[in-house]
Amino acid sequence: MTIKGHHNYLFHLKGVRGFSLTEIMITSTIAACLITGVSLIMNVIGSNLENQNTIVTKVNIGKIASKVYYDINSHTVNTYNAPSYGRTATADRLKSKFMDDIEGCTAVFCLARDGHNTIKPAYIPLDAKLDARVLDSPESFRIHLSKVMTHSQNVFKTWRGVSQFSNGTIFILSSSGFNGFIGVRSIYDIDFNQTAEPKGTYASVKRYSWNQLTDYYDIFYSYESANESFRSLFAFHEKRIRRVFNEGNADSFKTAMEMPFYFIWWPDPSLKLTKEEMTTHGNHIGYGDLAQRTNYFFTVPIFPSL
Repeated sequence: MTIKGHHNYLFHLKGVRGFSLTEIMITSTIAACLITGVSLIMNVIGSNLENQNTIVTKVNIGKIASKVYYDINSHTVNTYNAPSYGRTATADRLKSKFMDDIEGCTAVFCLARDGHNTIKPAYIPLDAKLDARVLDSPESFRIHLSKVMTHSQNVFKTWRGVSQFSNGTIFILSSSGFNGFIGVRSIYDIDFNQTAEPKGTYASVKRYSWNQLTDYYDIFYSYESANESFRSLFAFHEKRIRRVFNEGNADSFKTAMEMPFYFIWWPDPSLKLTKEEMTTHGNHIGYGDLAQRTNYFFTVPIFPSL
């Protein structure tokens, strides 16, 4: 019985069809493609891990800067090397907030500085005798701020036309809702730190509201010499009618027909600024070049609501 059953089993196997040579070759080709694809993906991942230090950089900006910027107790921060398109997405988010702030404010004042900004009020006192209409320029606002917040005298500098200072602060003002004060909707700090470890420039833009950091982006520009600087963050164009006063170089910026306005530049994470580009314009960047190269070049009226 056992032999007979075995014989019947073999007899039935004769009707079973196996794989053809063509099917085996197609299957082998698909398997080879899958293995090759997985290998390439793993190779890319491995290469990125090995080159991580070229994408993300630990930059020593100093303990004071870290505390003032981000309220952290550290000498170093982790950031991305330019160009970084991922960081550009973060910058676009902050740009959208900036435009929203501009649309909802009453006045914009750009103040120049070299050091860190420690002036981040939620309200600014107004002298009862002050005619607010005289606050029609960055300098008039700086003078008023120096009177009501005397410690600001050591932070913000006098400038007219084009700022030649390394850093800057944008005060975006709004109604406070009660007499004697003007509200501060937000403050934007633009800072450039020359670094030695590694050598280059750490650039950042931060948004503060009620003395709290609400958003920011940063980027690291790597180049050999640390002597060059990023300047001309702001340019202010006064009313054209002021040409009746002969004031030398300042007359070049009396171009506004109705409303005085600013040119404002933020660092662009998608640009890779080299030493040669920095020195082309006498250690500062030319606005004529930036206008067509970056999405972070703004034209902002001093009184957007008017």
